[in-house]
Amino acid sequence: MSRTVKRLGLTLLVCWFVPSTCVAVSLGSVGALQALTAEPTSIPGDPPIDILLGGALCGWLFILIGFCGFFVARHEADPIVRLWRRVLPPLTVLSLLALSPTVAQVGGRHFGEWRRLKSLLRENEARVQQMIGRTEGSLSEEESALVRAWFLEHPVSLRFESEPEPVRIRLMHSTPPYVGVDFGRGRNAVFDPVTMLCLYSD
Repeated sequence: MSRTVKRLGLTLLVCWFVPSTCVAVSLGSVGALQALTAEPTSIPGDPPIDILLGGALCGWLFILIGFCGFFVARHEADPIVRLWRRVLPPLTVLSLLALSPTVAQVGGRHFGEWRRLKSLLRENEARVQQMIGRTEGSLSEEESALVRAWFLEHPVSLRFESEPEPVRIRLMHSTPPYVGVDFGRGRNAVFDPVTMLCLYSD
């Protein structure tokens, strides 16, 4: 049984080596390109960055599947084991380092003032759902007017260190998530209230 498992591990390494290498090189290259060409964003939310992180997580998960095969067959004398050991760990680490600024940028939305913003988004998303009596679906014109009127009468704001004026929570979409963040000067963003991934910004 143990021998069969090891052979399966070797088979997985053979099938996964080239795709995993391509994924690791691609992620490292994209991360380096992002670092070299990144420009200061005018808003603390950037959908392309969030999409990049989502793709990176999928890529790392794909590589991790191959590492499962490596763990099973790591003591085998097969050349693919030695090749995997020499190539994939360094490439994977380099891709992690190259994309670490992106991970830090998105991950930072769960701490500090961003954590407070996340809490406000969740509270007010739940408030809108309570006002309309459901958790999904498009808002009618009457419902949108009702929600906008509530936010006008009960403004919700938060002070961000990077912003000269408090940012405001308000209705932005007629479909979930309904509420978003108004950073002022025509800058708006909608975040997933759970993951804090930026879904839209202008």
